[in-house]
Amino acid sequence: MTGKISCLIVDDEEPAHEVLKFLIAKLTWLTYAGSCYNALEALEMIPEVKPDIIFLDVNMPELSGLDLLNIVHAPDSHVIMTTAYPEYAVDGFTFDVTSFLLKPIGFDRFLKAVTKVRRLLSDRPSHERGQSDANENAPVDRQHPPVQLPEQRTDSGPEEYMWIRADRKMYCVWFKDILFVEGLKDYVKVYYSDGVLVTLASMAAMTTRLPSPTFVRTHRSYIVNRNMIKVIEGNMVTMLNGMKVSIAVSPTRDEVLRQLTEK
Repeated sequence: MTGKISCLIVDDEEPAHEVLKFLIAKLTWLTYAGSCYNALEALEMIPEVKPDIIFLDVNMPELSGLDLLNIVHAPDSHVIMTTAYPEYAVDGFTFDVTSFLLKPIGFDRFLKAVTKVRRLLSDRPSHERGQSDANENAPVDRQHPPVQLPEQRTDSGPEEYMWIRADRKMYCVWFKDILFVEGLKDYVKVYYSDGVLVTLASMAAMTTRLPSPTFVRTHRSYIVNRNMIKVIEGNMVTMLNGMKVSIAVSPTRDEVLRQLTEK
């Protein structure tokens, strides 16, 4: 790998940022790409910065580091979790994080973690490293306007399920078993064959995780599995379990109906 490895820090405590920036500056092949002081900022910044490494604190207010991993789409970033609580390590590795650093972070353990990332990046094909190597810009200020989330992926992808964090557990939910998703401000309710799961996520984030054209957003508050529809009548969709979901009355209604009924 010829370019520098970009590092984004996500932590709600300023001392943690100062320590990590000091450690990053010790290595010429690392570059500081910016700071986020909560997970909501990180949701905006990660798709824009596309860091090689995300130093991610676990215990943050409103949205934890684990909740962030459950929402954000960052396939090319290596996550190094940082926390003062070793019991979070098992949860972290559920998300296939690259390394785990226990606070206070010493330089020896920091060096071992980032060297592992450097080796993994060097093993990637050169065409996959192009985006990271071109990302040697200056640190990004935290005050950024919202950015577009990644486009909804298609059914051609290999994944047929998603992991949902609810009730302090991780649930493996198959897409084919999901009836619909309902948005409730900062949370979503996932209705599936085994019941209902409530998880901290946005409807926009769920749209990026659910495959198209199987899942259609019919309303600002609903995403529907069209394979689970029983009847469409007017602006109402009746699901196989008898529950009803709205279709928004808007200029896009005809397009939504087309997506729901096309072969």
